[in-house]
Amino acid sequence: MATERFSISMSAEVRDRIREHAAAAGLDVSTFLTIAAQAQMDQQDRVRRIFKPFEEARAEAEEQAGTGTWAGDEIEPTREERAEVEAILGRSSPNEAAA
Repeated sequence: MATERFSISMSAEVRDRIREHAAAAGLDVSTFLTIAAQAQMDQQDRVRRIFKPFEEARAEAEEQAGTGTWAGDEIEPTREERAEVEAILGRSSPNEAAA
């Protein structure tokens, strides 16, 4: 794999700490920073994978909110459920009124 060089800016204090930690780990600064960056990216990727289903559900809910349709809109209550709702509301169901 080809390597590329790029520069970053930081305070002298941070630079010195990085050098100290790299030396303590027995690594050069480039390798130390590469390992640290890769570990951070791997952690972020794991978090994204964990939260992906939730983000997708949120996006779907937002999309549905914009259309006026919601998951479950196609579900119809049973006759018994409708009668129970009517009884709670104190109204007779159409079936009772016809009887």
